[in-house]
Amino acid sequence: MKFKIKSATQNLFIYFIALTVIGSFLLSLPFCYNGEKIPFIDAVFTTVSAICVTGLSTVDMSFFSDAGFMILLLLIEAGGLGLVSFFTVYLSFASKKLSLVNRNIIKDYFTQEQQFEARQIVKQIIFFTLLIQVLGALLLSFFLYFDGEKKFIFYGIFLSISAFCNAGFSPYSDSLSRFTHNPAIILTLSFIIILGGLGFNVMSNVYYSLRKSKITKKQILTLHSKIVLTMTSILIVLGTFVFYIFERKLAFKEMSFPSALLNAFFESVTLRTAGFETVSQKAFSSHSTFIAKIFMLIGGSPGSMAGGIKTTTVFLMLLLAYKSANDKNFPSVFKRDISLESIDKATSIFIKGICLLCIMTGFLLWSQKDLILNGVFSSESLIFEAFSAFGTVGLSKGITGLLSSSGKILIMILMFAGRTGITFIAINSFGKEDNIKSLTDYPKEDVLLG
Repeated sequence: MKFKIKSATQNLFIYFIALTVIGSFLLSLPFCYNGEKIPFIDAVFTTVSAICVTGLSTVDMSFFSDAGFMILLLLIEAGGLGLVSFFTVYLSFASKKLSLVNRNIIKDYFTQEQQFEARQIVKQIIFFTLLIQVLGALLLSFFLYFDGEKKFIFYGIFLSISAFCNAGFSPYSDSLSRFTHNPAIILTLSFIIILGGLGFNVMSNVYYSLRKSKITKKQILTLHSKIVLTMTSILIVLGTFVFYIFERKLAFKEMSFPSALLNAFFESVTLRTAGFETVSQKAFSSHSTFIAKIFMLIGGSPGSMAGGIKTTTVFLMLLLAYKSANDKNFPSVFKRDISLESIDKATSIFIKGICLLCIMTGFLLWSQKDLILNGVFSSESLIFEAFSAFGTVGLSKGITGLLSSSGKILIMILMFAGRTGITFIAINSFGKEDNIKSLTDYPKEDVLLG
């Protein structure tokens, strides 16, 4: 079983490396730029950022021509859908008969149903992707047209795909700052981002539950969907409130109450892996920056376009930490007991993810120590950059282009780790091994804690 999982890991690694090589070559061609082409390392950085649906960029977006934006779009779509659908395609289409091991991987990653058709999952992914991206493109093109944008159709399509894939790339140099007071565009993008971060499993479950409710008058949501929807709602509402309170007299001081509330809402949404900004991150206070790091670390939900350690992981860790005495051995929520296996997976993902982020941030701080000492940027801004890369968010304090070559390479590794590493930490925890009793039982002993 371990061999087969490693085989899938190797093939996905090859898939992303191949995309990086092809994308870097294409983005190094002159027709991708309006003027002089960018250095090759910046082409590689932009490619990795696109396929990891992050949105960090070492160059201004004004450098890219329409052809360059088209290549970026293809890389974003290939990277976003690539990870979500890879396991299903690779594990189900590789052979006529789906093995028990591969079936368990697909089941754990995509669906909780006992009976499912792997190919049907691919159809659902394509259906929801096209539906949301097309509707989003139509709405955004309409709103951009009335906002005076000449390339309203192309930019509408670009922003819709980038938002749904939680990529954060914008065709504008100022990201979305020009739309700070445009509620139609901000709200449309917000809902596209939210849908892209929920996960196809949740969207499918909600869709079919609503269809069944018309007949049975009863809405049946899985425990996973309830946790994702609950956690997402809490984070959005809490984030909106916190950012409004912290920034009302700072980053939002020039705005009316509706505009300030709207931008606080968008900040709460975009921080969890989308990476667009209507207000520069440099304008936010240290209080908001601290909350932003937590949001970026949490990210979206499993089986979605989003990165981070995922909403369900954080939910289960909080549930475990505040377990009621009535729960006995298993924490419970929504009248359901959470299995010990799920708790173990969440703990593994959380601890390994935090350790990976801390180690890579340490390397990044060490590699950029000269630039920090010379005052080019602060260590706080660099740590923010690391959280953004690991959470595949794409927001920055404006230092991405100032990084040294070693810093850019480390950020690329962080983006790649954030996009694929957490998934494989989870996948490698999915294997169900037989409970074979050890021939030797060691005596148990307590350890002092707290």
